[in-house]
Parts: sequence; structure tokens; C-alpha cells
Amino acid sequence: MLRSSLCLLIVAGCLVSNAQTAKDSENAQSFSARTAGLQKQDGFVPYYWDAKKGTVLFELSSSARDREFLYFVGLGSGVGSIKLFADRGTIGGAMVCRFRRVGPRVQVVAENSAFRAERGSNDLKRSVELSFPTSVLAALPIEAEQDGTLLVNANPLLVRDAANLLSQMRRPTQAVNGQMIREQAHDSNWRLDEGRSIVDFDASGSFPRNTEIEALLTFSNEGEADFNQPDSHALSVHEHHSFVALPEPGYVPREADPRVGFFGESFRDFSQPYNQPLERKYIARWRLEKKEPSAGVSEPVKPIVFYLDRAVPEPMRSALRRGALWWNAAFEQAGFKNALRIEDLPEGANPLDVRYPTIQWTNRAGRGWSVGTTQTDPRTGEIVHAIVQLDSHRMRTVNNYWDTIMPSGKDSDEPALDAFAALDNLDARISAEQVMLNRLALLTCHEMGHVLGLNHNFVASTFDRGSVMDYYAPRVKLRSDGSADLSDAYMQGTGSYDNFAIEWGYSQGGLEATAEQDRGRLDAIVRKALARGVTWGNASDPRWNAYDDSTDPVEWLKQVWPVRDALLARFGANQSRVGEPGSRLASRFPLIYLFHRYALGAAINVVGSARIPPSLVGDGQEPVTVWPVASQRKALQLVLRALDPKELDVPLSLWKLLAPPEPDLDDAERFNSSADYLFSPQDGARAVSEIVVGGLLDAQRMERLVVIAHQEADGVAPSEVVAALIKAAFSESVANGSKRERDLGDAVQARVAEGLMLLSTNPDASPEVQSTALAGVTEVRKTLKLRSDAAAQRLSREIELFLSNPQQNVPKLKPSGAPPGPPV
Repeated sequence: MLRSSLCLLIVAGCLVSNAQTAKDSENAQSFSARTAGLQKQDGFVPYYWDAKKGTVLFELSSSARDREFLYFVGLGSGVGSIKLFADRGTIGGAMVCRFRRVGPRVQVVAENSAFRAERGSNDLKRSVELSFPTSVLAALPIEAEQDGTLLVNANPLLVRDAANLLSQMRRPTQAVNGQMIREQAHDSNWRLDEGRSIVDFDASGSFPRNTEIEALLTFSNEGEADFNQPDSHALSVHEHHSFVALPEPGYVPREADPRVGFFGESFRDFSQPYNQPLERKYIARWRLEKKEPSAGVSEPVKPIVFYLDRAVPEPMRSALRRGALWWNAAFEQAGFKNALRIEDLPEGANPLDVRYPTIQWTNRAGRGWSVGTTQTDPRTGEIVHAIVQLDSHRMRTVNNYWDTIMPSGKDSDEPALDAFAALDNLDARISAEQVMLNRLALLTCHEMGHVLGLNHNFVASTFDRGSVMDYYAPRVKLRSDGSADLSDAYMQGTGSYDNFAIEWGYSQGGLEATAEQDRGRLDAIVRKALARGVTWGNASDPRWNAYDDSTDPVEWLKQVWPVRDALLARFGANQSRVGEPGSRLASRFPLIYLFHRYALGAAINVVGSARIPPSLVGDGQEPVTVWPVASQRKALQLVLRALDPKELDVPLSLWKLLAPPEPDLDDAERFNSSADYLFSPQDGARAVSEIVVGGLLDAQRMERLVVIAHQEADGVAPSEVVAALIKAAFSESVANGSKRERDLGDAVQARVAEGLMLLSTNPDASPEVQSTALAGVTEVRKTLKLRSDAAAQRLSREIELFLSNPQQNVPKLKPSGAPPGPPV
């Protein structure tokens, strides 16, 4: 019996073995059959290209499925619209991903790096992982298997809107007062048309540490939408996928310091002691190591190399290279010589390929932003790839700016121009082209700062152009012979803050230094900078202003204002070139009419404000210092002057020169007039009122006034601001002025009254602010009852309807039609 059982077991074993062999043979045949005749691309993620089916097949070994990798997405081609952040080379964030087999499919799982237990036990780490969600990006069907290696259809991962372009097309972006604001969701039937979307094998490739694959996606729309596409119903772009090996071990993350402005990776660490915050941040920076660790200054083991887009023409190309390399001076302070190199992008190379960080020339249908974006390892903050996008319109924009403020002849000697030192004289010692190239070099240096990890620093103007990470108004000096000196119009080279920030972010301590010693070393670097007045800023601090060049925002407005008035007084035909379209003057006009926009905004910022430098306990900084009350009152009175109809008026001689665009042409640089092809001076008044009234009646600013008045006996109260606004808008001088002045005054009065009505019902405003605004509405109504003109009657009726039912009769502000976005 035992012998018979043994025989049966042996036979059964042979049958199982034969069945397994047959199955393996079948799989082997299936694997080879599926890849027969297909082109294979070896590399980090090997893949086959099935041209007949338009399918990419990933070859995933068991070891490939066990490892994590970095996954990046970007746009291989762009839309060229200033309404979308969708330019060629636009890159998204990074994710740590892994492949996971589940039955007949392989999932692509994005790990959640925002919640961790950095120093915790394996059990704690597992607990945190299970406490927060992951994201399954796609499920890839298994098409063949052999010896543990899978062949999967990768199209579900690749032929999808990984860059989230659909969201932008459904909710485009508008520039409002220099800020990019997403529109509210509206009916839009944009969708991905998979039937017209394919993997673009010609734009793909695989290399030892990265695999790059592009897909051509087509989005369709039954309605009408203009994003520069030839067919209004179809828009096609390339979306790029990068699969990248995790960086080699050895990189040491650097914990962020709130006093130094670095981007980075923020996360919550559940292994932190109970008396320490969960929130942590590693700064974004490149891996730099010294060839000679003990040397004060050393060449790096591997420099940071950026590649210059082959599309950039000369002489701009040389300016870009020059501006980028300024950062080497900062790196020397951090202990590195020749840390940054700029090379030409190899012919045929793709800027989205992680091997080629690129300075790219970006073309759009209109002027737009330049940006520097990075892709980092979410675990550590180490930068592994970056792209600088420089707007190709920049030279045209700067040229337009100088054409606007530089008349063709010398015809004035007003002292008002002292602030900008004789803007009516071109510099005979430096060409206009060189001035613009200097601006382009500065722009490149600024954007390179971003891809080195640095955030903006808009307080740097308060310590003499302390950083290229600020935006500055051009600085023009006066020579002894009376000519304008434009050699320093734009700063050239990095500033004191830039050198300090790179030293803090990239310098290295001694080989034997402990973590505590290194923290002390870095803190000493910050304290040394603070002692010299070199600081980073808080975006809410009143010193945080773009396009200024002064230690004090109020003094800056005092300097800018007479320049604006003088430029407007002489603005006219002498800003035009013989033979160019007459409409060009109207496109340059907003630059002069709104020349003081940034200075107005900076002065408004001090009203209801306090200095709030990023600080740590014990570093000697005062966390909160109320802005001097006298300066706040000075700022209030100064900015209200902008509402004077005399400041808002456009002379008839100039108005007659503001021609509409030529037939079938349009220009976003001009006012979008409510009078169609004729410029409406009332629109100009509304544009300035938007800045002043909108800025002063900000709900949070008004509540800060409440708070400061509670702490400071002589503080500016919200009621004082409201009363000053009403007095400025409804003054007797306006009522008794000329018809031209009364017309412009009506536009200002409407904006003040409607602003107060809106504030009184603003759900974000506190009850005390709402009551102050409502009292202002009542005061305006009393003032209007003394008048019988049509404008007063209309505004009185609007107020009466509002007071009868505030929720139903909320005012709708009339847009000014001012050009969107920063002009310089």
C-alpha cells in the first residue's frame, strides 16, 4: 500500500512538473511572441514600442517592481497663452512612485511623502503610511510574463492628462493687479480625446538612470475657445513623463531656517518629540561636494550644469550666459569655485530630459512671465532637474518701457525728474541695446536664483539692492555734464543677501562636525547677516514691495510722483517713431498714466501695518513693530492725492493721439476702453481708484487698523481712513471744479461709495470693520442729498437700494480695462 502511494506521488509530481514546464514554455512563447519584431529601448525602465498598436510595453523585472523611483511630468510643447501656465518646458512636481502587481495588472502607486516618521521605528513608519492615503496613478494590464519579468501596457499611464491641463482650460488664469487669479469654474466641455491621442515614440528615450516618454494629447471642445490653436475645437500638446532613479545615497538634507528664503519640501514628522512641532521643511538645493573637503574654497566634485537653449539668438544669448554665471561669486563665499557651468544644449536634446537642466527661450502670443522651476526629491529636497523659462517678449517689453519714458528730443529741465535723474536724456555712453541686455542678464540671474532654491526677497530694496531676487525700478543717475547715466539702470551681479543665502544653503562644515555644531555654524551665518542689516522678508511686511528702490515706501512715492506727472505732461507724439502705426502711442500710454502704481501700492502697505521679520527667539529681532503712526498718516494723505481729478485728467491734446488699433489687430498693452475705440478718461480714473480705494478698504488692513488703534493711543483708526477717503472723493474742490474734473470725480466717488458698501457686507470683514464701512455709506448718502446732478442721483439711488436689501443689491464694480499684469 505504501509502495503504491509513493508511486502515485511520483506520478503526480511528474505531472505537476510537466504542467509547470508547459506553462513556462507557453509564457515564454507568449513573451517572445508579444515582442517579436518590436523595437526595444534599454535603460532605467526598458520598453518596447508596438508601432502597429501605438502601444508602449514596459518590461518590469521583479527587482524593478521592488524599487521606488521619481516620477516627473511636464509639457513638451506649449499653448503660448498668458491665460495658462502651459508653456513648452513647464514642469510639474515630483512624486516617489513604485510598481505593484495586483492580479492581471500592475498599479503605479504614488507614495505620500507629506507624512512621515523620519526617525521612528519600522512599526511607527508603517503606522504613518497606513494613516494617510496614497494615489494609484494608473493600472497597467499585464500582456506577458516570463521568469518573474512582466510585460505591461503602459498607455494608461502615458496617454492621460498627467499635467492637469484640462483644469487650466476649464478655469483659465487672469492677471489682476499683478497677481495671477484663477477664474471661477464655468461650463466648459473640454475633454481628452483618446482617439486622437498617441504616444510619440520619436520624442522618447531610455537611459541608464532615467526614461523619458512623451505623448501627443488632443483635447476637444464643442464650444468656442481661443488658446492659439488652429482649430477652435481641437488643441493638441505634448505631455512628457520622466521615470528617474532615486539619487545616490550621501546627500544630507538641510533643515529650513525661516530667516532665509529657500523653497523646499514641507512635511509632518510623527517621530518628532512631543515638545517639538510636527511640521518640518528641507530646503531645495543641488548636491554640491568639495573635491578638497578641507580647503576653504574648492572645485566641486560635480558642478551644477545648465544648458542654454539653442533657440536663444545673439546678443541675448551672451547676456543670458553672463547673468547666470554671476552666481559663481556667491558660491565662492560658500566655499565652491566654478560651482555653476553654462553649456550649449546638445542638438536634439530635450529640456525635459532630467539630464539637461535648461535655460529656455519661451515664446507666447503676448508678453508674460519668466519663471524658474525645479523638480526635487520629495524625501530630501535635493534638486535633480530644473528649467528656467525666459519670456522672449522681454526685450520688446523693456524697449517699449524706454520708448515711453525717453522722448526723442530734449525739451525740459524740470527738477521733478531728479528722482530718476533726467529721464529725458538718452545716455550717449551706453547704447539702448546694452541697457536692455543688462536688464535681460539681471532677469536671468533672478530666475537662476529660483532654480538654485531661492525664493523672492522683496525687502532687499531697503538695503541698497541687496538681492537679485527683488524686482527693482530702473536706477538712472545724472552726470556732471547733465547727461543721463544708465550704466547702473539695472543691478549687475548678485547682492549681499544672495551671497549670504547661498553661503547658508550650500556651505559645508568640518568633516568631524556634529549635527549640533553644524546648526550653530549656520545660525552664526544668519546672525552675521542680520548684524549687517541683510535680511529676508515676510510677504505681509510693508517693506515687501516690487519695483521700488528706496529704504522707505512713503519716501519712494514722494520721489516717483513728480516723475509720473512730468512724464505725463510731456507724453505725446515725440514718443512715436516716424512710420510706425499711430496706435502704438495708446499701447505705451498706460506705462505713463499708471507709472506710480507700484509706489502707490507700497505706500498703501504701510497703512495699518507692522514690521514682522522672520525671527527666532534669541536672535535679537523684534517680532512685531508697528509702523510709525506719523508715517502711516503721511502715506494716507499722500495716496489720496492720486484721486484728485487734476491728477487723473488726460489733456485733450494727448487724448486725440490715443488712436485705436489698426483693423483686425488687437493689443493687450492698451486700456480695454468702455468707450470701445476711444479711450475713456473715466476708465483711467477707475484704474487708479482700484489701486487706492481697493487697497485701503481691504478687510484685513482695516481690521489691523482696529488692532493697532487698540494698542497705540494715537493709532490710525478705520473711521479715520473712511473719513479721509470720503473727504478726498467728495471735496468741495471737486464739486466746484470744471466739468472735466467733475466727470472724473464722479468715477472716483462711485468707486469709494461702492467700495464701502462692499466692505460693509464682506463676510471676511469683522463686525467692527463692517460697522465702520456702513457708517461711511450713511455719510456718503448725506453728502449726496445736497446735490441734484444726475451722477449724484444715480449713486443715491444705488445706496438706497443697497440699504433696503444689502444682500440682493450688492454693487458690481465697473472694470477699469487697465492692461493686465506687471508692465515691466
